[in-house]
Amino acid sequence: MSTTYTQILAEFNDITRDASRYYFTTAQVDRFAARALTETCERARYKTVSQVINVVGGTMEYAVSTAGYDVLRAEYNDTVLLPIARDALRTCQRDWASRSGLPRFYFLDEMYDSQEYLTVGLWENPSASLTSGLRVWYHAQPTAPLSTGEWGALEVDIPEWAAGALLFYMLYLAYTSDTKAQNFETAAIYKLMYEDILERLVLRSRDANPKKWAAGAPASPTINVLNRLPQRITE
Repeated sequence: MSTTYTQILAEFNDITRDASRYYFTTAQVDRFAARALTETCERARYKTVSQVINVVGGTMEYAVSTAGYDVLRAEYNDTVLLPIARDALRTCQRDWASRSGLPRFYFLDEMYDSQEYLTVGLWENPSASLTSGLRVWYHAQPTAPLSTGEWGALEVDIPEWAAGALLFYMLYLAYTSDTKAQNFETAAIYKLMYEDILERLVLRSRDANPKKWAAGAPASPTINVLNRLPQRITE
């Protein structure tokens, strides 16, 4: 059975002896939990997601996700796209912005109209529409409740064996905060416990990612690309 946020909160309250919220406000605890989960996910990169997007002819940029932060791979029509930067396109192709055709590259920079999204740009600009033509793999932010009032039985979006990392980082933040419970020595202990779990989570996350990729070539479009990245690491 997976660990729930309610269980994490109960452990936090028991260790800090603050179920009545004498030392920490509910808003503070919410921030501790959100920061702990985000910190762990971004450092370990354990949550990988793939998303399929419809390509529209003449449209160069595509908003992928508000919860993504790092593109691993992009494919157009089951053919891998190579990463490139707009600066390189400007240097190598005088008319790069007006060229259209079959996309061979993707870029992530200088897209200011959709800053709240992880956005991917295609080059050349697609000359035709293609249903489910773009597939993007990216590291994603974990799913988290907005407040302790919403925690309930919601499971922690982290491998079950590593759920203690969330608790330990919350405790580290709690004991370094400016309250009567502040204790830097205790905080240092919980930080070490957190780093121990995080180190193992980083190693397992890297080991779970494939070391080789296979992609269909334009000459053999019947070769489909399999999604070899797990949605989450469970072991």
